[in-house]
Amino acid sequence: MKAKLLTPAEAAALKQVSRAAIYAAIADGRLPHKRVLGRLALWEKDVIAWTPAPHSGRRKGIPMSQEAKARISQGQKNRWVQRKEGAD
Repeated sequence: MKAKLLTPAEAAALKQVSRAAIYAAIADGRLPHKRVLGRLALWEKDVIAWTPAPHSGRRKGIPMSQEAKARISQGQKNRWVQRKEGAD
């Protein structure tokens, strides 16, 4: 089998994460890379073996729940009220 190089966008699509997650893993040294003609390239076998860091967010493409929307909305209202009270 021939080794295959991937772009950060292709690696993100393969692991179903954002490109930012790929770049963060490269910056942290968790994902080996090389430069080819001035561009980042990742070995496919390394990307497959890499486990993304867990996060508290939702996976890409999954809609936000109504409860989560309500929490965000309430948080925005609270910040607005705090700002308004601080101006008085």
